[in-house]
Amino acid sequence: MYLILEQCPVDAAGPRIAPSALEHSRNTSTPLELATMASLTCAAAVAQDIADVQRPDLPPSPTSVLCIGVAESGEGKSTAAKPFLRALERAQEKLEQRTEERHKLDAKLLVWKETLAHLRAELRRQLKEGNPDKTAESDIAVHLRDRPQEPLHPKFLYDNVTATALRRGLAVWPSALVVSMDGGHILNGSIGRDNDLLNSGYDGDTMRSDTMDDSSTAYAPRVSALILTQPRPALRYLARRGEEAHGTGLFARTDWLFLQSTKGTRSINPGPKSSDAIEAYQTRASDLLEERIRSRKAGDSSRRVIGFSPSGKAFFHDLYARVLPMSAPGGAFHGLGGYAAKIPERVARYACVIHVFNDLPGLIGAETLYHAELIVQWYTRQFLNMLTLASPQTQAMHDGQWLEQSLWDAARRGEMIRPADLARVCPFDWGRPRRNRALHVLCNSGRVRIERWKHVQYVQLSSLPQLSISLGNQERRQKKLDMPTL
Repeated sequence: MYLILEQCPVDAAGPRIAPSALEHSRNTSTPLELATMASLTCAAAVAQDIADVQRPDLPPSPTSVLCIGVAESGEGKSTAAKPFLRALERAQEKLEQRTEERHKLDAKLLVWKETLAHLRAELRRQLKEGNPDKTAESDIAVHLRDRPQEPLHPKFLYDNVTATALRRGLAVWPSALVVSMDGGHILNGSIGRDNDLLNSGYDGDTMRSDTMDDSSTAYAPRVSALILTQPRPALRYLARRGEEAHGTGLFARTDWLFLQSTKGTRSINPGPKSSDAIEAYQTRASDLLEERIRSRKAGDSSRRVIGFSPSGKAFFHDLYARVLPMSAPGGAFHGLGGYAAKIPERVARYACVIHVFNDLPGLIGAETLYHAELIVQWYTRQFLNMLTLASPQTQAMHDGQWLEQSLWDAARRGEMIRPADLARVCPFDWGRPRRNRALHVLCNSGRVRIERWKHVQYVQLSSLPQLSISLGNQERRQKKLDMPTL
């Protein structure tokens, strides 16, 4: 990764979220940026089914967030997220506890399947004897119509899931967190291809799923995502589906973190470890989740709507006025107008999450919105860096630097590299087009030249002597060594 490490605005997350991220980062020596993203996303997953945010002169908006963190292997992605997921996992375990009603439904389904097997066996016997009874066909038709509804288990944590299964799950429990500590399979799988699904979950739009076996509808669903992955799957996703995701508005809804490698620079905290802040975070998350589970089971599916105070409204209007010019020619988001248009909504969402999870009183004020804007600004700069890193020009430039160093190493070993030898000195997963792009970058910048010696082309570093002189002197020295002595 070739990004400048920017200070993470963890303090903006509030008195319950920020201390837990700081404490966990100190305890485990994981990057604070990863801990902050995990704590904020899990807080949003808790708050999204409790409250919507009321922006001035606009309809209420969900508080779901879509977050993708990209870091090298060994940076502690799963370690950074585990304590913030613990309350969600415990709540999921309680939802999955088998009740007496569930046992009865399972028993009915088992009896139905065994009866169907018996009817089919009887029909096969009659067909084998060549004397099929028409009543057997009608009995099977009646039995198929009487199939018990297979119980669906309430679920709000998803990882290895298809788009269809997620839609069906949201019809049962309309709040979900898609979470993965190795999210390449999500980005480059069925969920990553279904931009409409992620957009609908973020926006709270009704989802309908109609298949050959089932039909379901999820009303006003809420979907957040915490996807942590390595650079290679993330860049592959950007190369294959980045343009489509940008065109459908998914990028405008997504917060990205591209973490600079901390290998060799990360230090271990030798001091005493504490868990007070993390336990307070988990207690708050558990309390909110259990309260929501009780209310939903009691038939109350309504969500609170939290608006802005007068100072908050003034701040929000000023934010709109500051953001809109950014998409004009010469602005920071020229050509990314959809992304710029979503910034005020993303600020409002994070402000509501901070307000609800930290149990702040009254309406959302200007101070909370200011802190939320710091978070969104940080993610926005990460997004712009991501676009630069993922561009073919930037990739070729970085590859050229890598190839130049490999050519230096070969020269120190006394090796001469032909263009056909580049596959030997480049990483095994570089195809010919990538090797050629890196070579063209070096040639166009004058750092490398192609020289011919005895009808063979060689790749020569410009800072070294000309190949013809070097090899000519080498041949003359060899001939002198080979001459017989008199």
